[in-house]
Amino acid sequence: MSSPLSHTALLLVDIQRGFDHPTHWGTKRSNPSFEANIISLLQAFRQISHVHPTSSPSIIHVYHKSANVLSPLHLSSSGFDFQPYATPLEGESVRTKSVNSAFIGTCLDDLLRDRGIRRLFVVGLTTDHCVSTSVRMAANLRVTEHVDEKTGKEAPGQVILITDATATWERGEFDAETVHQVHVASLKDEFCEVVTTRQVLEEILPTLSG
Repeated sequence: MSSPLSHTALLLVDIQRGFDHPTHWGTKRSNPSFEANIISLLQAFRQISHVHPTSSPSIIHVYHKSANVLSPLHLSSSGFDFQPYATPLEGESVRTKSVNSAFIGTCLDDLLRDRGIRRLFVVGLTTDHCVSTSVRMAANLRVTEHVDEKTGKEAPGQVILITDATATWERGEFDAETVHQVHVASLKDEFCEVVTTRQVLEEILPTLSG
């Protein structure tokens, strides 16, 4: 990877059981490969942590605690829990939020800066709400900015959205895939880089033999 493993983080946003509700968010979701891609990414990042325990990437889970008692993401609902395939393991960071941004009320920016994160991969739900808001704030807060050791100058780092490891639902007259693609296109280059799960894995997996 272009940044050292210890300066890389995978941020998983709101991958909770509540999004399995059949109608609350909509009836048609984008990206049917979402779950499989999250599993593949988590497996790869966790394998790196096993192979490189002293210089491993950070894995950070954020979940949403809704103030609406009728929401599937309310604390009283079983939907508040993480999905089984994305449940944090011991040693992985967990933050709880109550608004769209993963950076409000979570001290997430402090965590990233304290760990010297220069490359932040973002995945989760939903593309147009909490994922988009969190990507925008990561860029605006410059959470990956750091001093380049070679030049001694400020370097921006990278905020990277893994487009096929996020998903959303239809909005009004717009189908789910259209909503997803339009929001990814709005984020690309202005707030983040956009890659696929395959591209990330092709870059990460060779480090497992290092």
